[in-house]
Amino acid sequence: MLPNQRPNDIKVYEAALTDLFYDVFRASPIGIALEDMDGQPIFVNPALCAMLGFTEEEMRQKHCVDFSPPEDAAKDWTLFQQLRAGHIDHYHLDKRYFRKDRSLMWGRLSISLLNNRPSPVVIAMVEDITQIRLAQDELQQSEATLQKLSGRLIEAQEQERRHIAREIHDDISQKLALLANGLYQVARGSAASDELQHQLEPLLAHVSEIAQALHALSHRLHSSKLETLGLVPAMRGFCREFAAQHNIRVDFSSGDVPDELSRYVSLCLFRVLQESLSNAAKHSGAAHVDVRLGSEPGVVSLSIRDSGSGFNPASAMHAGGLGLIGMKERVGLLKGTIAITSKPNIGTEIHINIPIAHPPESDQLNALT
Repeated sequence: MLPNQRPNDIKVYEAALTDLFYDVFRASPIGIALEDMDGQPIFVNPALCAMLGFTEEEMRQKHCVDFSPPEDAAKDWTLFQQLRAGHIDHYHLDKRYFRKDRSLMWGRLSISLLNNRPSPVVIAMVEDITQIRLAQDELQQSEATLQKLSGRLIEAQEQERRHIAREIHDDISQKLALLANGLYQVARGSAASDELQHQLEPLLAHVSEIAQALHALSHRLHSSKLETLGLVPAMRGFCREFAAQHNIRVDFSSGDVPDELSRYVSLCLFRVLQESLSNAAKHSGAAHVDVRLGSEPGVVSLSIRDSGSGFNPASAMHAGGLGLIGMKERVGLLKGTIAITSKPNIGTEIHINIPIAHPPESDQLNALT
Protein backbone atom coordinates (compact mmCIF):
# COMPACT_ATOMS: atom_id res chain seq x y z
CA MET A 1 0.00 0.00 0.00
CA LEU A 2 1.29 3.44 -0.94
CA PRO A 3 1.76 6.09 1.81
CA ASN A 4 -1.45 7.93 2.70
CA GLN A 5 -3.46 5.45 0.59
CA ARG A 6 -6.56 4.20 2.37
CA PRO A 7 -8.20 0.78 1.90
CA ASN A 8 -11.39 2.43 0.71
CA ASP A 9 -9.45 4.18 -2.07
CA ILE A 10 -8.08 0.83 -3.31
CA LYS A 11 -11.57 -0.63 -3.43
CA VAL A 12 -12.73 2.35 -5.46
CA TYR A 13 -9.84 1.90 -7.91
CA GLU A 14 -10.50 -1.84 -8.19
CA ALA A 15 -14.17 -1.21 -8.89
CA ALA A 16 -13.26 1.40 -11.52
CA LEU A 17 -10.80 -0.98 -13.19
CA THR A 18 -13.37 -3.76 -13.15
CA ASP A 19 -15.89 -1.50 -14.86
CA LEU A 20 -13.23 -0.40 -17.37
CA PHE A 21 -12.20 -3.95 -18.28
CA TYR A 22 -15.82 -4.96 -18.59
CA ASP A 23 -16.42 -2.05 -20.98
CA VAL A 24 -13.36 -3.07 -23.01
CA PHE A 25 -14.61 -6.68 -23.03
CA ARG A 26 -18.00 -5.60 -24.36
CA ALA A 27 -16.66 -3.10 -26.91
CA SER A 28 -13.75 -5.15 -28.31
CA PRO A 29 -14.00 -5.87 -32.07
CA ILE A 30 -12.26 -9.19 -31.40
CA GLY A 31 -14.38 -12.06 -30.20
CA ILE A 32 -13.74 -12.83 -26.53
CA ALA A 33 -15.11 -15.54 -24.26
CA LEU A 34 -14.42 -16.25 -20.62
CA GLU A 35 -14.55 -20.00 -19.95
CA ASP A 36 -14.28 -22.20 -16.87
CA MET A 37 -11.66 -24.94 -16.62
CA ASP A 38 -14.08 -27.40 -18.21
CA GLY A 39 -14.32 -25.34 -21.40
CA GLN A 40 -17.79 -24.01 -20.69
CA PRO A 41 -18.41 -20.35 -21.69
CA ILE A 42 -19.21 -18.03 -18.78
CA PHE A 43 -19.23 -14.66 -20.51
CA VAL A 44 -19.22 -13.98 -24.26
CA ASN A 45 -18.78 -10.53 -25.77
CA PRO A 46 -21.00 -9.13 -28.55
CA ALA A 47 -18.24 -9.40 -31.18
CA LEU A 48 -18.00 -13.19 -30.80
CA CYS A 49 -21.80 -13.51 -30.76
CA ALA A 50 -22.04 -11.52 -34.00
CA MET A 51 -19.18 -13.51 -35.51
CA LEU A 52 -20.91 -16.85 -34.98
CA GLY A 53 -24.55 -15.71 -35.06
CA PHE A 54 -25.51 -17.01 -31.60
CA THR A 55 -26.89 -15.08 -28.65
CA GLU A 56 -24.81 -14.99 -25.52
CA GLU A 57 -27.30 -17.27 -23.77
CA GLU A 58 -27.11 -19.80 -26.63
CA MET A 59 -23.34 -19.82 -26.45
CA ARG A 60 -23.39 -20.41 -22.70
CA GLN A 61 -25.36 -23.60 -23.35
CA LYS A 62 -22.57 -25.03 -25.53
CA HIS A 63 -19.16 -26.52 -24.82
CA CYS A 64 -16.10 -25.07 -26.51
CA VAL A 65 -15.70 -28.16 -28.73
CA ASP A 66 -19.27 -27.80 -30.03
CA PHE A 67 -18.32 -24.83 -32.20
CA SER A 68 -15.95 -26.66 -34.56
CA PRO A 69 -15.77 -29.70 -36.86
CA PRO A 70 -14.52 -32.82 -35.03
CA GLU A 71 -10.94 -32.75 -36.36
CA ASP A 72 -10.49 -29.07 -35.42
CA ALA A 73 -12.21 -29.54 -32.06
CA ALA A 74 -9.90 -32.48 -31.26
CA LYS A 75 -6.78 -30.35 -31.82
CA ASP A 76 -8.19 -27.59 -29.63
CA TRP A 77 -9.27 -29.96 -26.86
CA THR A 78 -5.86 -31.67 -26.77
CA LEU A 79 -4.19 -28.32 -26.13
CA PHE A 80 -6.91 -27.35 -23.64
CA GLN A 81 -6.19 -30.53 -21.66
CA GLN A 82 -2.51 -29.57 -21.49
CA LEU A 83 -3.59 -26.16 -20.21
CA ARG A 84 -5.75 -27.76 -17.51
CA ALA A 85 -2.89 -30.04 -16.48
CA GLY A 86 -0.58 -27.06 -16.01
CA HIS A 87 1.84 -28.06 -18.78
CA ILE A 88 1.17 -24.82 -20.68
CA ASP A 89 -0.50 -21.53 -19.77
CA HIS A 90 -1.44 -20.38 -23.29
CA TYR A 91 -1.68 -21.55 -26.89
CA HIS A 92 -2.66 -20.37 -30.36
CA LEU A 93 -4.55 -22.25 -33.05
CA ASP A 94 -6.12 -21.56 -36.44
CA LYS A 95 -9.35 -23.53 -36.62
CA ARG A 96 -12.76 -23.60 -38.24
CA TYR A 97 -15.95 -22.56 -36.46
CA PHE A 98 -19.58 -23.38 -37.15
CA ARG A 99 -21.84 -20.39 -37.46
CA LYS A 100 -25.43 -20.77 -36.36
CA ASP A 101 -26.47 -21.29 -39.99
CA ARG A 102 -23.90 -24.16 -40.16
CA SER A 103 -21.62 -22.26 -42.49
CA LEU A 104 -17.93 -22.35 -41.64
CA MET A 105 -15.54 -19.55 -40.80
CA TRP A 106 -11.85 -19.60 -40.03
CA GLY A 107 -10.77 -18.13 -36.71
CA ARG A 108 -7.39 -17.51 -35.08
CA LEU A 109 -7.85 -18.66 -31.49
CA SER A 110 -5.66 -17.40 -28.66
CA ILE A 111 -6.13 -19.07 -25.28
CA SER A 112 -4.64 -17.86 -21.98
CA LEU A 113 -5.01 -19.15 -18.44
CA LEU A 114 -5.91 -16.56 -15.78
CA ASN A 115 -4.74 -18.31 -12.64
CA ASN A 116 -4.43 -15.42 -10.18
CA ARG A 117 -8.04 -15.68 -9.01
CA PRO A 118 -9.87 -17.76 -6.41
CA SER A 119 -11.14 -19.88 -9.32
CA PRO A 120 -8.91 -20.14 -12.42
CA VAL A 121 -10.57 -19.16 -15.68
CA VAL A 122 -9.62 -19.25 -19.35
CA ILE A 123 -9.86 -16.29 -21.70
CA ALA A 124 -10.37 -17.14 -25.35
CA MET A 125 -9.92 -14.55 -28.09
CA VAL A 126 -11.02 -15.25 -31.66
CA GLU A 127 -10.09 -13.23 -34.76
CA ASP A 128 -11.99 -13.85 -37.98
CA ILE A 129 -9.38 -14.83 -40.59
CA THR A 130 -11.79 -16.32 -43.14
CA GLN A 131 -10.79 -13.90 -45.89
CA ILE A 132 -7.11 -14.49 -45.21
CA ARG A 133 -7.55 -18.25 -45.49
CA LEU A 134 -9.62 -17.92 -48.66
CA ALA A 135 -6.88 -15.78 -50.16
CA GLN A 136 -4.26 -18.36 -49.13
CA ASP A 137 -6.33 -21.16 -50.68
CA GLU A 138 -6.68 -19.19 -53.91
CA LEU A 139 -2.94 -18.55 -53.96
CA GLN A 140 -2.21 -22.26 -53.45
CA GLN A 141 -4.61 -23.15 -56.26
CA SER A 142 -2.96 -20.58 -58.51
CA GLU A 143 0.48 -21.97 -57.69
CA ALA A 144 -0.72 -25.51 -58.41
CA THR A 145 -2.17 -24.36 -61.74
CA LEU A 146 1.05 -22.55 -62.59
CA GLN A 147 3.06 -25.67 -61.77
CA LYS A 148 0.87 -27.74 -64.08
CA LEU A 149 1.33 -25.17 -66.84
CA SER A 150 5.08 -25.26 -66.26
CA GLY A 151 4.98 -29.02 -66.54
CA ARG A 152 3.10 -28.84 -69.81
CA LEU A 153 5.60 -26.31 -71.14
CA ILE A 154 8.47 -28.61 -70.24
CA GLU A 155 6.59 -31.50 -71.86
CA ALA A 156 6.17 -29.53 -75.08
CA GLN A 157 9.84 -28.59 -74.98
CA GLU A 158 10.93 -32.20 -74.56
CA GLN A 159 8.66 -33.36 -77.38
CA GLU A 160 10.11 -30.71 -79.67
CA ARG A 161 13.65 -31.70 -78.67
CA ARG A 162 12.96 -35.33 -79.57
CA HIS A 163 11.37 -34.31 -82.87
CA ILE A 164 14.28 -32.10 -83.90
CA ALA A 165 16.82 -34.72 -82.81
CA ARG A 166 15.10 -37.36 -84.96
CA GLU A 167 15.00 -34.97 -87.93
CA ILE A 168 18.70 -34.25 -87.56
CA HIS A 169 19.64 -37.91 -87.19
CA ASP A 170 17.28 -39.47 -89.75
CA ASP A 171 17.18 -36.75 -92.41
CA ILE A 172 19.80 -34.01 -92.28
CA SER A 173 22.68 -36.24 -91.14
CA GLN A 174 21.86 -38.79 -93.82
CA LYS A 175 21.80 -36.10 -96.52
CA LEU A 176 25.13 -34.73 -95.29
CA ALA A 177 26.59 -38.21 -95.44
CA LEU A 178 25.41 -38.57 -99.05
CA LEU A 179 26.83 -35.15 -99.89
CA ALA A 180 30.17 -36.00 -98.31
CA ASN A 181 30.30 -39.31 -100.15
CA GLY A 182 29.46 -37.59 -103.45
CA LEU A 183 32.19 -34.98 -102.95
CA TYR A 184 34.64 -37.70 -102.02
CA GLN A 185 33.84 -39.67 -105.18
CA VAL A 186 34.29 -36.58 -107.32
CA ALA A 187 37.55 -35.66 -105.62
CA ARG A 188 38.94 -39.17 -106.03
CA GLY A 189 37.58 -39.74 -109.53
CA SER A 190 39.98 -40.33 -112.39
CA ALA A 191 38.66 -37.30 -114.24
CA ALA A 192 39.30 -34.93 -111.35
CA SER A 193 42.16 -32.55 -111.83
CA ASP A 194 44.64 -31.70 -109.11
CA GLU A 195 43.11 -28.24 -108.85
CA LEU A 196 39.60 -29.68 -108.40
CA GLN A 197 40.81 -32.08 -105.74
CA HIS A 198 42.53 -29.19 -103.97
CA GLN A 199 39.27 -27.21 -103.98
CA LEU A 200 37.12 -30.12 -102.78
CA GLU A 201 39.28 -31.14 -99.82
CA PRO A 202 38.34 -28.10 -97.64
CA LEU A 203 34.71 -28.58 -98.62
CA LEU A 204 34.89 -32.17 -97.42
CA ALA A 205 36.43 -30.95 -94.16
CA HIS A 206 33.60 -28.41 -93.70
CA VAL A 207 30.97 -31.07 -94.35
CA SER A 208 32.64 -33.29 -91.75
CA GLU A 209 32.66 -30.42 -89.22
CA ILE A 210 28.98 -29.73 -89.88
CA ALA A 211 28.15 -33.41 -89.44
CA GLN A 212 30.00 -33.52 -86.11
CA ALA A 213 28.28 -30.33 -84.92
CA LEU A 214 24.88 -31.74 -85.87
CA HIS A 215 25.67 -34.98 -84.07
CA ALA A 216 26.55 -33.03 -80.92
CA LEU A 217 23.39 -30.93 -81.27
CA SER A 218 21.26 -34.06 -81.70
CA HIS A 219 22.86 -35.56 -78.59
CA ARG A 220 22.15 -32.41 -76.57
CA LEU A 221 18.54 -32.40 -77.70
CA HIS A 222 17.93 -36.07 -76.99
CA SER A 223 20.48 -38.40 -75.44
CA SER A 224 20.12 -42.00 -76.57
CA LYS A 225 22.87 -42.91 -74.09
CA LEU A 226 20.67 -41.75 -71.23
CA GLU A 227 17.96 -44.19 -72.28
CA THR A 228 20.19 -47.14 -73.16
CA LEU A 229 23.17 -46.87 -70.77
CA GLY A 230 21.79 -44.92 -67.81
CA LEU A 231 22.54 -41.64 -66.07
CA VAL A 232 26.18 -42.06 -65.04
CA PRO A 233 27.56 -43.15 -68.47
CA ALA A 234 25.43 -40.51 -70.22
CA MET A 235 26.71 -37.75 -67.96
CA ARG A 236 30.32 -38.91 -68.23
CA GLY A 237 30.08 -39.07 -72.02
CA PHE A 238 28.45 -35.66 -72.27
CA CYS A 239 31.10 -34.06 -70.05
CA ARG A 240 33.84 -35.58 -72.21
CA GLU A 241 32.22 -34.42 -75.46
CA PHE A 242 31.47 -30.95 -74.08
CA ALA A 243 35.04 -30.50 -72.86
CA ALA A 244 36.45 -31.43 -76.26
CA GLN A 245 34.02 -29.19 -78.14
CA HIS A 246 34.52 -26.09 -75.97
CA ASN A 247 38.13 -26.61 -74.92
CA ILE A 248 37.17 -26.65 -71.23
CA ARG A 249 38.38 -29.07 -68.59
CA VAL A 250 35.38 -30.91 -67.13
CA ASP A 251 36.05 -33.37 -64.30
CA PHE A 252 33.19 -35.80 -63.68
CA SER A 253 32.96 -38.10 -60.67
CA SER A 254 30.17 -40.27 -59.30
CA GLY A 255 29.65 -42.45 -56.31
CA ASP A 256 26.89 -44.63 -54.83
CA VAL A 257 24.33 -43.61 -57.44
CA PRO A 258 21.33 -45.97 -57.20
CA ASP A 259 20.62 -48.10 -60.26
CA GLU A 260 16.87 -47.76 -59.75
CA LEU A 261 16.66 -44.05 -60.54
CA SER A 262 13.48 -43.24 -62.45
CA ARG A 263 13.76 -41.83 -65.96
CA TYR A 264 12.16 -38.63 -64.66
CA VAL A 265 14.93 -38.04 -62.12
CA SER A 266 17.63 -39.04 -64.62
CA LEU A 267 16.33 -36.70 -67.31
CA CYS A 268 16.02 -33.79 -64.86
CA LEU A 269 19.63 -34.18 -63.66
CA PHE A 270 20.91 -34.59 -67.21
CA ARG A 271 19.13 -31.40 -68.36
CA VAL A 272 20.49 -29.46 -65.37
CA LEU A 273 24.01 -30.65 -66.26
CA GLN A 274 23.55 -29.56 -69.87
CA GLU A 275 22.27 -26.11 -68.94
CA SER A 276 24.94 -25.57 -66.28
CA LEU A 277 27.83 -26.48 -68.56
CA SER A 278 26.36 -24.37 -71.35
CA ASN A 279 26.12 -21.37 -69.00
CA ALA A 280 29.68 -21.93 -67.81
CA ALA A 281 30.98 -21.97 -71.38
CA LYS A 282 28.94 -18.97 -72.56
CA HIS A 283 29.06 -16.61 -69.61
CA SER A 284 31.60 -17.50 -66.92
CA GLY A 285 34.78 -17.85 -68.95
CA ALA A 286 35.70 -20.78 -66.72
CA ALA A 287 38.60 -23.01 -67.76
CA HIS A 288 37.57 -25.78 -65.35
CA VAL A 289 34.25 -27.26 -64.21
CA ASP A 290 33.88 -29.90 -61.52
CA VAL A 291 30.80 -32.18 -61.71
CA ARG A 292 29.92 -34.56 -58.87
CA LEU A 293 26.99 -36.98 -58.88
CA GLY A 294 26.20 -38.83 -55.68
CA SER A 295 23.50 -39.81 -53.24
CA GLU A 296 22.45 -39.71 -49.62
CA PRO A 297 19.74 -41.82 -47.99
CA GLY A 298 16.63 -41.30 -50.12
CA VAL A 299 18.18 -38.47 -52.16
CA VAL A 300 20.30 -38.19 -55.29
CA SER A 301 22.51 -35.10 -55.54
CA LEU A 302 24.31 -33.24 -58.29
CA SER A 303 26.92 -30.56 -57.72
CA ILE A 304 28.41 -28.44 -60.52
CA ARG A 305 31.15 -25.96 -59.65
CA ASP A 306 33.12 -23.70 -61.96
CA SER A 307 35.96 -21.26 -61.41
CA GLY A 308 34.60 -18.55 -63.67
CA SER A 309 33.55 -14.94 -63.30
CA GLY A 310 30.38 -15.67 -61.30
CA PHE A 311 27.13 -13.71 -61.26
CA ASN A 312 24.28 -12.52 -59.05
CA PRO A 313 21.67 -15.36 -58.98
CA ALA A 314 18.83 -13.10 -57.80
CA SER A 315 19.49 -10.54 -60.53
CA ALA A 316 19.71 -13.29 -63.15
CA MET A 317 16.32 -14.67 -62.06
CA HIS A 318 14.68 -11.25 -62.15
CA ALA A 319 16.24 -10.58 -65.52
CA GLY A 320 14.24 -13.47 -66.93
CA GLY A 321 17.00 -16.02 -67.42
CA LEU A 322 15.02 -18.93 -68.86
CA GLY A 323 17.86 -21.38 -68.24
CA LEU A 324 17.87 -20.88 -64.46
CA ILE A 325 14.08 -20.71 -64.32
CA GLY A 326 13.83 -23.92 -66.34
CA MET A 327 16.19 -25.71 -63.95
CA LYS A 328 14.15 -24.60 -60.94
CA GLU A 329 10.91 -25.69 -62.60
CA ARG A 330 12.26 -29.14 -63.46
CA VAL A 331 13.65 -29.72 -59.98
CA GLY A 332 10.49 -28.37 -58.35
CA LEU A 333 8.26 -30.78 -60.28
CA LEU A 334 10.20 -33.62 -58.65
CA LYS A 335 9.90 -32.09 -55.15
CA GLY A 336 13.64 -31.41 -55.16
CA THR A 337 15.72 -28.43 -54.08
CA ILE A 338 18.23 -26.32 -55.99
CA ALA A 339 20.78 -23.99 -54.43
CA ILE A 340 22.84 -21.59 -56.54
CA THR A 341 25.85 -19.94 -54.94
CA SER A 342 27.81 -17.45 -56.99
CA LYS A 343 29.91 -14.34 -56.48
CA PRO A 344 31.60 -12.13 -59.05
CA ASN A 345 35.16 -13.24 -59.84
CA ILE A 346 34.90 -16.26 -57.53
CA GLY A 347 32.81 -18.77 -59.44
CA THR A 348 29.50 -20.56 -59.29
CA GLU A 349 28.22 -23.71 -57.62
CA ILE A 350 24.86 -25.32 -58.34
CA HIS A 351 23.69 -28.02 -55.96
CA ILE A 352 20.65 -30.20 -56.62
CA ASN A 353 18.90 -32.66 -54.28
CA ILE A 354 16.04 -34.80 -55.61
CA PRO A 355 14.10 -37.43 -53.63
CA ILE A 356 14.52 -40.91 -55.10
CA ALA A 357 11.35 -42.55 -53.84
CA HIS A 358 8.85 -39.75 -54.49
CA PRO A 359 7.97 -39.46 -58.19
CA PRO A 360 5.87 -36.52 -59.40
CA GLU A 361 2.11 -36.61 -59.49
CA SER A 362 0.60 -38.68 -62.30
CA ASP A 363 -0.53 -35.62 -64.26
CA GLN A 364 3.04 -34.28 -64.24
CA LEU A 365 4.89 -37.41 -65.36
CA ASN A 366 4.61 -36.71 -69.07
CA ALA A 367 6.13 -33.29 -68.50
CA LEU A 368 9.45 -34.90 -67.67
CA THR A 369 9.85 -37.50 -70.42
